[in-house]
Amino acid sequence: MWLAIKSVITLIVSLLLTVFPNSEILKSMDILELATQREDCLLNASILSDIHIDVEWPIGEWIWANGLNDIERSVDTVDALIVSGDLTNYGDSASMTSFFEIMADSDGAENWVIAMGNHDVGHVEDITQEEARQHFIKTFNELNPNGETIEKAYYKTDINGYRFVVLCDDGDDTWDCPDMTPEQIQFLDDSLAEAADRGLPMFVICHVPVEGVNGQSIIYPDGGLDDNSDAVQAILEKYENVFFISGHVHTGINGPLVENVFGFSCVETHNGVNYINLPTYMIINRYGVPWGGMGFQMEVYEDEVLFRARNYGSSKWYPVYDHSVPLV
Repeated sequence: MWLAIKSVITLIVSLLLTVFPNSEILKSMDILELATQREDCLLNASILSDIHIDVEWPIGEWIWANGLNDIERSVDTVDALIVSGDLTNYGDSASMTSFFEIMADSDGAENWVIAMGNHDVGHVEDITQEEARQHFIKTFNELNPNGETIEKAYYKTDINGYRFVVLCDDGDDTWDCPDMTPEQIQFLDDSLAEAADRGLPMFVICHVPVEGVNGQSIIYPDGGLDDNSDAVQAILEKYENVFFISGHVHTGINGPLVENVFGFSCVETHNGVNYINLPTYMIINRYGVPWGGMGFQMEVYEDEVLFRARNYGSSKWYPVYDHSVPLV
């Protein structure tokens, strides 16, 4: 009986936090141009997730293009645009092509760091999962503005000397939970080890969060890395200043209020690893700022990595939800 009552109370509170995420929010919606907070920024990146482009729903393409226009108008150079998966709604070739063509039409970011999500490879229609991966690779390579090419849907790249490792589902017969082969797990370890001696932060991009971080077990109990989680976390914990950036669970950007009530935040540190879970750009979010268009502007400095909450659709900062992660 008590569990049922507790579940109802939790649902009511979560709905209230979705509709009215924080009384401070009304004071935080400043319409300002995109610019770094400090002049000594070493890496400036826009990080977004869950775009869910569907050519059958053209307004979504316009919403995506509108957000990229905000990045294009940035006062300071945006070194990278990072998207942590669910680029499309159903993984169809037309929608995947549209996602990349809209990006290619924008001059907002000098580099792309793009991961596939479960909707790109698990929810595909009329094609196999491997065909979906190959179309992603082909389109990425053809339209990437800096000419960089990839051979697999999981890959590594360096931007301003900082290592980025992108993970994805490379198994078979999956739907929502990614299946990572031993080769990909080893690739993650090798890629981080290769760059660890630089003494710089390293970033891992994966659509699905590891188990038990950023509220995943509360919001989407079946929405973690499952059998892959322990192996991935063990590798992440071997290195200093690692940031794991995910999406998938559609949690709104949040702060102390959600953390105090539910015990989680969209930016957390566990066993020395920093976990950032991004909201959905296109669809309503829960347990935080509810509306779409949201993401973080990630600014890397010598002493910290700053995550600045922004709505790229309306060009508004939300400083009450900014998170600073000190570097060790």
